[in-house]
Formats: sequence, C-alpha cells, structure tokens
Amino acid sequence: MREEGRPVIDTPITLTDIATLAALANGIIPADARDAGAAAVHAGPGIAERMRRSPYAAIYVEGLSATRDLAQAMFTKSAPDLTAGQMHELLIRLSAHSPAFFRQLRADVCALYLSDAGVWQRIGFPGPSTDSGGYPDFDQPQD
Repeated sequence: MREEGRPVIDTPITLTDIATLAALANGIIPADARDAGAAAVHAGPGIAERMRRSPYAAIYVEGLSATRDLAQAMFTKSAPDLTAGQMHELLIRLSAHSPAFFRQLRADVCALYLSDAGVWQRIGFPGPSTDSGGYPDFDQPQD
C-alpha cells in the first residue's frame, strides 16, 4: 500500500518509543483541571500504532532519535523523565531541530485528542452538526 508516494512499512516500535511518544504528547496537550490532556486519550500508544504502519514512519523514527539525543544533551535524562518545564524546552528545540517530526506529532496528538467524544463533552462541543442538521445558534456568540 502506498500513500502520497510513500511506502507503508511495518515499523517496529519499542516500549521506550511508546513512553517517549506519550511524554511528548503530554507536553503538547498537558493535563489541566478539566482533564488529563493527551493522556486522557492514550495518545502515546495511539500514535505508536499509527506510526507502525504510517507512510510517515521514517519521520517518526528520525524524530524519536532526535528527541533522545536532545533530551540527553539538554538535561542528561530521557524524555519520559523530564519535568513539565523541561519538556516544554525540549518541544521548542524539537520544533526547530526536527520541524517535520514536530508538525506531524502535533497534528497526530491534536487529532487523537479532538476526535474523542469524552473530550468533546468536557470542552462543551455538542458533536458533529451533521447529526442534527446544523447548529441552530451558529450566528450567535458562543460562550
């Protein structure tokens, strides 16, 4: 199977990769008073599964390698062991060092988070308008 000219391969993923993806995802959408952020939708394992057969797997493999190298160089720790502030610094550096990885990761984290019905409920989104024929108050300011 090919997508956008890229071959889809079965990419092996380690538990360390999953933990790193989870830490990065939690840095992109951190927990707050409303919910557990990316952890609420198990973004790390979800992205790892997507990565396993993705045409963008090479971007993830390279990005995970860059993440390991940067975390070690910046903090002498692995990404899952970073504090929230350190993770923020790492993500800023990753966005400059590996922009393709950062963009793909951020897109996948947001897609997983914002496609979850439980998240919709917590943020007050009533669901797809196609289910109800549109929103009757579309022209009114939303709270």
